[in-house]
Amino acid sequence: MSKIKLLFIIVTVIMIISLAFNAYQWNTNLSLTKQSNEEMELIIINSEAAINAELRRLDKLLSNACQQLSTKGLTGPEAKQILSRLYTENSDIIISSATADKKDVILAIQPNQYSNLAGQDLKSQEHNIEMHKTLRTAVSNLDSLIEGSTGVAMVSPVFDINKQLIGSLRITFQPYQLIHPIVKDSSKGIYTIYALQKNSTLIYDANNEEQGKNIFTDPAYEGYNELQTFIHQVLDTQSGYGTYSYFDDLVPSRPLVSKEAYWTTIGIYNADWRLVIAHNL
Repeated sequence: MSKIKLLFIIVTVIMIISLAFNAYQWNTNLSLTKQSNEEMELIIINSEAAINAELRRLDKLLSNACQQLSTKGLTGPEAKQILSRLYTENSDIIISSATADKKDVILAIQPNQYSNLAGQDLKSQEHNIEMHKTLRTAVSNLDSLIEGSTGVAMVSPVFDINKQLIGSLRITFQPYQLIHPIVKDSSKGIYTIYALQKNSTLIYDANNEEQGKNIFTDPAYEGYNELQTFIHQVLDTQSGYGTYSYFDDLVPSRPLVSKEAYWTTIGIYNADWRLVIAHNL
């Protein structure tokens, strides 16, 4: 009997130790999850503020140049100097800067490598139509540019001193060049950060190969129903939290994992983009 009693005591002690260890692990994991979630929220809030501030800076540059062009004109040496300065002082982001007449035909463009684009008619482009409709700055979707690369165009109306529309000023840029310097150090090797426009096309991903892909239509995302359901949720609401399954892009083997993510809205004028930060569960 004493042996049975001793065995019972040993088993009981082992069970108590096991339960205590499991409780410790659960509390530790819960604490780490809470810490991770708080960090994700802080990262996305700070990133949103910094990206929107950079977009406002571009808008201010555009506005200042429009004011100068309103008195200097849309063509000639002075207009060229304004366009050149706008490009050269911001060439880390801006691809090109150009003026167009009231019918959206390009009059002048910088840098000089795009001079052959003078005379191009842009009136059918959606952001130009939006600009004429609202008489304010409009932003395009990420798309193929006449400059030969993929990017976003921002176009502003130019008025003369009598407040009559005389044409427009257009700059083009790549969202990657704007967003990446802001978020690159925030991923810390454990978070995935990406951005989408409202048609579900990726406008930013740390992996350049993913940019420009549409999550609903690109074959690379076919069959990932949880991801697509999550993206529908992201595009339907300005901010929130959700989960989905997808590849772990942070390791070479890219195993399928469960992820949690927060998102928020970034953009300016008619640009209504979503910024997402995700973490493996």
